[in-house]
Amino acid sequence: MRRNILKDTILLTVIQMLLDGLGLLLNAFMTRQLGSEAMGVLTLTGSFFRLASMIAGGNVFLCASRFISEELGKEQRNPGGILRYCLTVSLGLSVLVSGLILIFAPWCGQKFLHDATLTSPIRLMAISLPLVTLTACLKGYYNACCQTGICAAADAVSFLVHTILTACAVWFRPPGNHAELCNMTAFCTIGSECITLFFLLCRLPFCRTEKTGKTSVSLKTYIRLAVPVMAGSALTSFLSAANDALVPFTLKQSGNSSAEALSQFGIFEAIVIPVLFFPSTVLVSLSGILVTESARETAACNKSRITGMTEKTVRQTIVFAVFVTEVLMLFGDEIGALLGGGITAGRTIVLIAPVVLFIYLEIILESIIKGIGSQAFSSLNYLAEYIVRISCVLIFIPILGFYGIVLSYYASNIFGNISRLIHVIRKTGMEFSPVRLLGIPVFAAVLSAELILMLFHVIQILPEQNLITICSFVILCCPVYLLIQKELFGLHLKSIPEKNRL
Repeated sequence: MRRNILKDTILLTVIQMLLDGLGLLLNAFMTRQLGSEAMGVLTLTGSFFRLASMIAGGNVFLCASRFISEELGKEQRNPGGILRYCLTVSLGLSVLVSGLILIFAPWCGQKFLHDATLTSPIRLMAISLPLVTLTACLKGYYNACCQTGICAAADAVSFLVHTILTACAVWFRPPGNHAELCNMTAFCTIGSECITLFFLLCRLPFCRTEKTGKTSVSLKTYIRLAVPVMAGSALTSFLSAANDALVPFTLKQSGNSSAEALSQFGIFEAIVIPVLFFPSTVLVSLSGILVTESARETAACNKSRITGMTEKTVRQTIVFAVFVTEVLMLFGDEIGALLGGGITAGRTIVLIAPVVLFIYLEIILESIIKGIGSQAFSSLNYLAEYIVRISCVLIFIPILGFYGIVLSYYASNIFGNISRLIHVIRKTGMEFSPVRLLGIPVFAAVLSAELILMLFHVIQILPEQNLITICSFVILCCPVYLLIQKELFGLHLKSIPEKNRL
């Protein structure tokens, strides 16, 4: 039975956008309560935890989503057997990694996080890794079985529990040093993961998949297929963590003190990045679905559906990203100030807004690439992308300071996502039309913005830019933008001979 992609995407988007919005407010609250330096420390420890959880779990959510989806696309199948493979491999790996981290926690705190007092939080994080792995595996299973509501509910439970615990801890017992701050975060993570896991296990008896034969692959074959996925995810997480660790270091080389470097890094990670990614919630929701759909259609050798699905999602992603870029460029300064990031956050949002197009394309293109089984390309491309980013960090941040981070994002995202787009076009047969994909959305964005800004000028709204102004612009401009681009897209299609249309 074919999944209703639009329905599932809307459900995930509504829930995830609410959660991301609350998360952004939580970041703003913690920045005001604890300071941007504390947020920089949390970001560094968060990078370490993401790296450890990715290595420990082997990106089991993606493995479960993809391989169980492929199993469901076959006539003779046993999805439960694939789930057992995922659990066996990922839990075994997570226990091993947890043990190693417990042993080497002092070294990790001193060398990776540059603070020996963080040994205790690192050990607490290590204890939580099997919980995180098991939760991710079950969510991947539900995602593959098209149980979108369960995945969304699990995300909501995890976020709400973590947020309530964190907010209460910050409000009633603010941490006095970096170690207490990270201990607080670790305890909140463990609490939220335990409750989320309990919720997922309670729903398991109600999610049954049909078994029509033996498992299509053996455990040995599963491991052989999963290793590239696990290795690629681990490599990406390692490079991301290395990049995060280098940013404060290079900021110090540009003349900042340790506190100033962590503060600037905290503003970028707690305010700027969440603002850029907040609108992409719809794409994140869609990407998880696209992995399973692409994998299922690939297993069924249905290339025409993959081609059509790719062309449609890429075009709609660009339409969405262009509008978000427009809003951020016009109101980035105000958004940064409203969230407590000040002038630095506002200017950075405006400067980095044009790269949003490439950031959002990555979300969709990566899901398609992984769904069609091009994991080797994904890993190599991520490696090349992070080499570019880290090189820019090492070269330009010591010279340009904080704005060297912006340059590194431009260089790596443009390079990496042009490569992804070329690969997807070659593999799926998607037609590339610069006018259709980029020209029409950009023209529609400029025209719609000029019309709404003229209206604002006439009624004298624009001089007092605030939250009401921003919301009013989005509400008024969005339908005008969509209408203009739809009409232009229709005219463009009419100008193409019918035999050349997709």
